[in-house]
Amino acid sequence: MAHSQAVSRRTDLAAVGMWIVVALVAGAIGGLAAAPGEWYASLSKPAWNPPSWVFGPVWITLYLMMGVAAGLAWAGRGTRSGRSGFTLFALQLVLNALWSWLFFHWHRPDLALADLVILWAAILGTIIAFHRIRPLAGWLLVPYLLWVSFAGVLNATIVARNPGGTGAAVSGPPAEGVAAADCAPWDGSATSIYLSGSSDVEMLPPPPPYLQLIIYEHGTRLSSRRIEFGRMEAGSGIAVRCHAGDGCATSNRGTVTFDAFEEDGTLHGSYVMNFSGDTVAGTFRARWSTRAAICG
Repeated sequence: MAHSQAVSRRTDLAAVGMWIVVALVAGAIGGLAAAPGEWYASLSKPAWNPPSWVFGPVWITLYLMMGVAAGLAWAGRGTRSGRSGFTLFALQLVLNALWSWLFFHWHRPDLALADLVILWAAILGTIIAFHRIRPLAGWLLVPYLLWVSFAGVLNATIVARNPGGTGAAVSGPPAEGVAAADCAPWDGSATSIYLSGSSDVEMLPPPPPYLQLIIYEHGTRLSSRRIEFGRMEAGSGIAVRCHAGDGCATSNRGTVTFDAFEEDGTLHGSYVMNFSGDTVAGTFRARWSTRAAICG
């Protein structure tokens, strides 16, 4: 009997060790995309959003508890509860890793929120199945469910505060602006959008104050595009904000999202830019100037 119990304990420990490794590997796959970066910094977040340093220790603790829970339930893997429980456990690991890629890498907090809803249901199902095999295995996953519940509320709040996945809430009528052909730093094609109080489509740049969005792309290619600033290549860009009597500031942190062209080619969409911690956001409607640009 004592020998049998010792063998059982060794088997439990081996299973716990194996599943801890599996859980940590899943966490590491998600972690490859989890660097907050400039896009995350530009998002409008609630005051109760935890500081970034909190997430690492919390997730490591939760992954360890996941591994222990799965290891304790491993002996019942051949039962009906075990088969359903480990299927759901594997599913939640995939959804857990996928969330980081959806949110941080692909900048889709809306899809990340949908992922979290399914993840929450998968965790709850795992808890029920594991609890039937070994109650402690189920209870060990309860903190995970609570944390994902909190993450879901936070994710939903960020989606609400950042329409379209951009970095700040925008409201009000679109700003009237002027779009003009321009040149990228390497003499490739670019498009400048000037947003100001001036209605003169030929006076460029307009008198300050104004915001200039410089897109490193030809204007004909911007319909229904989302441009993320920060790279020195086609499909990116930079912003310049000028104040009357106070000079100009530049920023390569932000995004511009274009809607489909109007029939006359007018550009309209939304923007979010971060200037040294000051986030500016809005919508725009820009008519084309006849100004030409000779690049190259």
